Parts: sequence; structure tokens; C-alpha cells
Amino acid sequence: MNASKAFTPPLRRHGRNPILRPQDMPMECSAVFNCGAVRFGEKVLLLLRVENYRRLTTFHVATSRDGLAFDVCPDPIDYPLRETETQWVANRFDMRITPLEGTYYVCHASWLGKLGCGIGIAQTDDFVRFEAVGEISAPSNRNAVLFPRKIGGRYVRLERPQNIDGSGQIWVSRSPDLIHWGDARPLDMPYNGWSHTKTGAGAIPIETPAGWLLVYHATSKTASSENYYLGAMLVDLETPSRVVAAPTRFLLQPEELYECVGQVPNVVFTGGAVEMPDGTLNVYYGGADTRICLAQTTVAELVDFCLAERAR
Repeated sequence: MNASKAFTPPLRRHGRNPILRPQDMPMECSAVFNCGAVRFGEKVLLLLRVENYRRLTTFHVATSRDGLAFDVCPDPIDYPLRETETQWVANRFDMRITPLEGTYYVCHASWLGKLGCGIGIAQTDDFVRFEAVGEISAPSNRNAVLFPRKIGGRYVRLERPQNIDGSGQIWVSRSPDLIHWGDARPLDMPYNGWSHTKTGAGAIPIETPAGWLLVYHATSKTASSENYYLGAMLVDLETPSRVVAAPTRFLLQPEELYECVGQVPNVVFTGGAVEMPDGTLNVYYGGADTRICLAQTTVAELVDFCLAERAR
């Protein structure tokens, strides 16, 4: 048998997808997607991106004991605008949540109208009160994800500086204080047919003996659309700009109706993954920028996938 035809990606869609739809929300909602995800106490917590029928975005907390059935707070989080956002912001979107040094940090993108997109960071202990950390990054930058510990004595984040045509690749930058960022390095990823337009950070890096495990998104343009994919890779524990293993095969592509039909067709986009008590890794992703979906695997399966692909 041809081994390539027998290949099955180690990331499986849940049979109850989509797990959160606009009609499930306890508020006006035209789309719910691209959530941050973290374990908070005994529950899985999502920070949902919710759009109303004016296409205005708010963030809402959703919690679940089993990681599947969520209770959604009808009131948005109270996250005050920064000085730059007060003057320029048109939208904030796509939270990522990193537990770090006893608190929770959220990274998000802020669309600043004609100025482009910048990165913001805030901190919270309870997901009720949020405090901004510093100002917005210089445009154009997005998809920021903080590592869950300092590396070499500094904070580290993944980000995607954006080219004028909207394309861009993952970079790694460092900071002494979460405010001043620099020492930027591109992530040296191989060229893939499914990731040559954009690559962007997705879930929070997971530390393993083989390296930091990244589940990320990538895009490739086709004759009719720009399709999103999910991929996995390992980067070095102490030099995270160095790729240890980056499979040339993707984990997930838009195939189901809930991934292909919506306000942006052919999108699978993750902003968070949570390891459950039984070892299952729940990867939460947006389907077609309209609904929340769930795919499952384990950390060990993804690490083995990355290392096996390196050996091919």
C-alpha cells in the first residue's frame, strides 16, 4: 500500500461539532469564533470573540467542566481601551490566554483603522477585571502568543508582522518586562504548499522534552479562495526561533460544511488548546469565522507526528 494514501492526521474532529453556534449564544450574535482557551480551576475557560449584527466585537467568557458543553456569560468582559485604542481602534479580536507567573495574560489584535493592526497584552486573575499591560505594538502585527515561562531570563512571544499584501510569517521576539519588545527573529520554517501565504501562531506553546509544541495556522491561495490549515511543529526549548521538526503535512483542512460555509469560507483557525485530565488535548478552532469547533488529539501523538515527519 502507498504510505501517503494511508496517512491519517493525528487530529480528530469531535462528533458534536460545531460545539458553539451563533444561535446558542445568550446575546445578539451573528458569529462566534477564534477563542482563547485555558484551564481555569476545575473548568475549561474560553474567551469568545462574538460579533453582533452590526459586526461589532465583544469578548465573552464561557466555562465548561467537560470541555464540550459550555455556559456562556451574556455580559462582555470589561477590558478598558488604551490611549491609542481610544483614538483609533475599530475592532479588537482573537484572544490568546497564557498562564504565566501566577496570573493570566491575554494577547489580542487591535485593528486601528487606516493605521493597520497592532498587538495588545492584558492581565487578569479572575477573567472579570482586566488590566492593560503597556501600549499597542506598532502596526502592522497580529497573532501574538506568549510562551508560558521566561526563556533565558526574558519573556518571549510569537507574532506575525504583516506585509502590505496581508501575508506574513511567524516571528519570535523577546522582552525584559512585557512592554519593550525586540531581538526579533523569524521562525525558520520550511516552505509548504499549504502554508506559503501566511503562517501565524495559534495555541499557546506546550513544553515537552522534545521541544515547544506549536499548533499553528497557515494559509494557501487557491483558484477560488484563501484556504486555512492547522499544522504542528516543535521548536527548541531555549532558542525558540530554531525549528526542531516541522512536518510538511497539515493536521486539518476545511472539509466540513461548518468549516467551508460562513462569513469567511474555508477557515480552520485555532487560538487555544487545553489538555484534559485524561490526557486528551482539546484544540478549539473557529469554523468559517462563524462558529466554534473542537478537534482532539494528545500531546504525545503530536510530538510523535512531528518527530516522525522529521525522520522521513
